[in-house]
Amino acid sequence: MDIEEIREMGEQLKDILKLDTSPVAVTFIGPDEDIPAGIPRIKGELRHCGMVDRARKEKEAFYALVEDQECNIGASSLGMGGRCSEISSGEFYYSFGCFGSLEAAKSAIDEMPLMPAGSVKAVVYSALEKAPLVPDVVVIVAGPDKIMKLSQAVLYRFGGRLHASFAALQSVCVESVAQPYLQDKVNVSLGCTGSRVLGGIAKDEMVMGIPFAQMGDVIESSRQMFRV
Repeated sequence: MDIEEIREMGEQLKDILKLDTSPVAVTFIGPDEDIPAGIPRIKGELRHCGMVDRARKEKEAFYALVEDQECNIGASSLGMGGRCSEISSGEFYYSFGCFGSLEAAKSAIDEMPLMPAGSVKAVVYSALEKAPLVPDVVVIVAGPDKIMKLSQAVLYRFGGRLHASFAALQSVCVESVAQPYLQDKVNVSLGCTGSRVLGGIAKDEMVMGIPFAQMGDVIESSRQMFRV
């Protein structure tokens, strides 16, 4: 699939579902890969969820290195840099009162699908309709009614059920990017405190992460279901 076809996917999905902001293309650059020429590096530090928010609202295309990621938690979840022991132990979330015990916090962290440490050198973000590269995951932030329709489109061809897995923690980095990428399954997230306070997700929005390999089916199903 060439880049123009990928960009057309973004335009089609926005049009069919009347999305208020763009689907976001997220592409991982491995440690031994070169960052393609012509993609600018983000200026200044920003959290991963903030980068997704910028791409969906401002239609920018840019890449970020680990030192550009303001949130070390999100960066390490995406395979950039090493693990933070305070996170792995559960101490960080326990100290903020997110769990009733350190054991409960660690249990939740242990079940998070995380990218292997050091497996990613850079992450490229863009609106899908302006994607400079083939995405690994497409992130869609929208109201519950739009996420409902997308969920129906995911199941349209093969049926079954959509099994969402979330902890309302690290919603955009883990639940909407790392998890769909690692498990090759669509996931839905309710957001988290960080992504709502600092990442631009409004209280009437949810998040869906879709492995790019499934986007063609999702768009074709959406077209058949929701456009007369």
